[in-house]
Amino acid sequence: KEYYLTSAGWVNGDNKEVVAVWMNRAQNLSVISTCEAPDWQCIESHAERAVENGWVSIKGHPLFSRDGSSFLITSRIQEGDIGKFTQIKQITLSEEQRRISVISHGKYQVTDILAWDYVNNIVYYLGIDEEKPGQRHVYTVRNPRKGGRSSTSPLSTSKATTPLCLTCHHHAARYENCTYFTAYLPPPPYTKGVLRYVIECQGPGLPTAAVHSWQNHTLVVPLFSSRPILTEKLSTLALPKQQTIHVQLPHGMGKATAQLLMPPSWREELRDAAFPVLIEVNGKPGHPQVTEKFSIHWGTYMSSQFDVVYVKLDVFDEGSKFVNTRLGGLQIQDYIIVLRYLLERYKYLDKTRIAVWGRGFGGYVTAMILSSQHHIVKCGIAISPITDWLYYNSAFTERILGLPSENYKEYVEADAVQRSKHIENDALFLIHGLADISVPYVHSVTLAKALTHQGILFRYQSYGDEGHDLNGVLDHVYMSMENYLSSCLSLDKNEQVGL
Repeated sequence: KEYYLTSAGWVNGDNKEVVAVWMNRAQNLSVISTCEAPDWQCIESHAERAVENGWVSIKGHPLFSRDGSSFLITSRIQEGDIGKFTQIKQITLSEEQRRISVISHGKYQVTDILAWDYVNNIVYYLGIDEEKPGQRHVYTVRNPRKGGRSSTSPLSTSKATTPLCLTCHHHAARYENCTYFTAYLPPPPYTKGVLRYVIECQGPGLPTAAVHSWQNHTLVVPLFSSRPILTEKLSTLALPKQQTIHVQLPHGMGKATAQLLMPPSWREELRDAAFPVLIEVNGKPGHPQVTEKFSIHWGTYMSSQFDVVYVKLDVFDEGSKFVNTRLGGLQIQDYIIVLRYLLERYKYLDKTRIAVWGRGFGGYVTAMILSSQHHIVKCGIAISPITDWLYYNSAFTERILGLPSENYKEYVEADAVQRSKHIENDALFLIHGLADISVPYVHSVTLAKALTHQGILFRYQSYGDEGHDLNGVLDHVYMSMENYLSSCLSLDKNEQVGL
């Protein structure tokens, strides 16, 4: 049989038992097995199966209790009639009967299990609220099957199975303007439980962190804060204004998220203004790019220097049911739908000056939007684009499109090369590194060859000895992109803005 070994490790510190996580090639079945010394024969402990036309994914490695009698994983769980969400399952191993219980619940996605304090029976994890997908908070929940030691922790007075958000309503001045968090906890074993942990605010305000006690979540020791130094420096810069909106997608596919960076010159009362639009796309399932994490990036520069409305788009909603074959058809339509919604809602967006760009999967989305025949976008930049799914990572591709031998039609429909004849002259800037092993150079070569045979003019730039991230030539890449967009969108640089 064909399968993937997705994870392996010791169950506990005595090195006498190994846990292995397997997945079949279709990626709709994942099996957790334990293998004991001395013969290392493996026994199936738990299996996860995907819904129809979907895939299953056990994120991270199973987190075992101290005695190895149970473990925690994340799994898709139906929450009443509101949909499926990634929650925490506890699987208890017993000779008589295996028990499965869902520890966390609610309208949010669990992204990471941070730690399992099995002394106090408390699980720490990160979650993203369904209504606020750009935010991320730190949660705790007590295992309802076992009672921890008595304490003055706020968990002691809450219902046994009610998750507690440690960062959602924190009133400390240190965490002002903080909605995107992470946490760091000591590694097991826990002889006295988790006594202290670190909370780090990563945005949208300037980053800061502190050590907290598990009792009452009190701040013990401040660690660092970039605010005193950087607040004054940032106040001298003309930075864009950020706005995030959600757009309902058709086909029952959840919501898209759009983050707009308004240039410093933008004002609500400027009804007759017309700002050029630059859209960054990623689109890869499970990799959202719209968050409230603090960041100053190339888009910030473009918005400030050229009065561009810089837009980040996510059209895949992790809480919705993902359907195969969306890559070539419905997914691109979703981008067009969201873009048209933005143009209709914000009258100051210039419909004649819209550009799109992306890297890797985003490069693929860029090429597909340009070849969609809607011609709503004037030009685009595709960096290291995936153009033919037969030449890309099999594990990812088959998860979405299935096996080529069974679903060849879907591969053809998702092929950017097949649709390239609809790309207009001078509408595409193609960039790729010759040493790219993530998306091999043949992807851009194939697309360039097709465009050449069809007599379509385009700009093409390659970098020798550079991999997928183009780390050695990033300055040149960004200068080239700026040069291309200045011509395509007729941009005028704002020399008075400092960034």
